Formats: sequence, C-alpha cells, structure tokens
Amino acid sequence: MWVITLGILGFIGLVVLGEYASMLLQQSSTGEKYGTNEDAIALVQNALVGLIGIIGGYFAGKSEKE
Repeated sequence: MWVITLGILGFIGLVVLGEYASMLLQQSSTGEKYGTNEDAIALVQNALVGLIGIIGGYFAGKSEKE
C-alpha cells in the first residue's frame, strides 16, 4: 500500500514541477506572463481526491478484518 501511495504522490509532484517548469520556461523565453494550465491543476486535484479515497478505503477495510 505504501508503495502505491508514494508512487502516486511522486507522480503528482512530477506533474506539478513539470507544469511550473514549463510555465517559467515560457515566461523567460517570451517575456509574457503565462498562467498555469487548468487541465494539469484539475489532474492533480482529481488524483489527490482519488488517493485519499484509496487510502481511506484501505484503512476502513483493514479495521473491519481485525
């Protein structure tokens, strides 16, 4: 379970860092202000909600067996 959790959190972190790195590269090359990509932010939000659901379901199922 911890491997899955850390893998998903690592992926979310990679998406966030990539999004901000891309935005900074665009700003430095053109000089214009760019906003973050709304699709990338929505992906991160949905992934975090799903991760919370998976972890909650795991612990709820684990406590029923004991």
